[in-house]
Amino acid sequence: MRAAIIGTGYIGRVHARLIRELGGQVVAACGRTLASAEAFGAGTAYDNVDAMLRSAKPDVVHICSPNHFHKEHAIKAFDAGAHVMCEKPMATNVDDCLHMIEAADRAKRVGAVAYCYRGYPLVRELRRRVQSGDFGVLWRVSGLYLSQDVFDPEKYVWHFTPGTVGDAFALMDYGVHWFDLAEFVTDDRIHDVTANFRTRRPRRLWTGEAGQGPRPPGRILEAGQVAVDVSLEDQADLLINFKSGASGTATIMALSPGNPNHLSLSVDGDKGGFDWLQEQPNSFIERRLGEKCIRERNPDRLHADDRFSAMVPPGHPEGYLDAFRNVIAESWRAMRGEKILYPTFEDGARGVAIVECAVQSAKSHLPAVTQGL
Repeated sequence: MRAAIIGTGYIGRVHARLIRELGGQVVAACGRTLASAEAFGAGTAYDNVDAMLRSAKPDVVHICSPNHFHKEHAIKAFDAGAHVMCEKPMATNVDDCLHMIEAADRAKRVGAVAYCYRGYPLVRELRRRVQSGDFGVLWRVSGLYLSQDVFDPEKYVWHFTPGTVGDAFALMDYGVHWFDLAEFVTDDRIHDVTANFRTRRPRRLWTGEAGQGPRPPGRILEAGQVAVDVSLEDQADLLINFKSGASGTATIMALSPGNPNHLSLSVDGDKGGFDWLQEQPNSFIERRLGEKCIRERNPDRLHADDRFSAMVPPGHPEGYLDAFRNVIAESWRAMRGEKILYPTFEDGARGVAIVECAVQSAKSHLPAVTQGL
């Protein structure tokens, strides 16, 4: 695949590495400035998306730009005849997601979302076992996504700039991953959410350093620094009901000290349960009445359709980059016309819809039902 990347920050570099590992070629990279695209060090550098698409003519565009650009960049890519692999969240609101889906359909191209945690072999195994009834009727689905990313009160990220991330922060940046993981593994859909939001650090200071984005609106201080009032949540506590009748809780927090990326899923059914932790992805705890058993990753246990996700023999760990590579690989296979399960734009829109549902609930202090998707 001849790939172009829009967005030259950390996650763009991850995509570039995995594109190369999959035998693809990064033919172009577009940054906010030409200097940032040149420093990216992969493909021809651009600072204009239209010019890049006209000149490079990529097979697929990997969108790693800030959230509020996703709709514009995806539609331009589709109009240019390319497929799209879009970073999460898919867009800042459901309406934009629907426009992106319409553009993909109109162009007869595939739109995929980088829900990388689907790519772990044990996530695939747990999904198959839930589908086969190994854990019975599911009663409880709960979990966490705890990050320390913005614990430091001195840290500013572009997500704090109004209008860039959507109507939520922690849920858009971390929560959509947990929503997709829970729905993927359980093969179920979240029906309604009751949400409690907190903003623990309501004031941030923009200093213009790398990764902070353009100067935001706010009170200008000495040396050009800007004091920004942050109204979006950095902690969300959710009570969740699934369409099947399962229920549970999830806490999503962006300032949990000591937790870089603590993503967990815990499930109970009428035959048994399990616990899986992303930081220890090569094992899960299987629970039955009166006992717990640690199950290690074993490629021989995987369904034939999932064996591609396990690249190394038993006893050798696989991690985040391996899982991410698997998701890009299956998305590319879909772009080549294969009938395969991959994180679709519809899946991406569901995540944003659940976030909007939680925002509605947090404002009204009442349960809110996910609509349509």
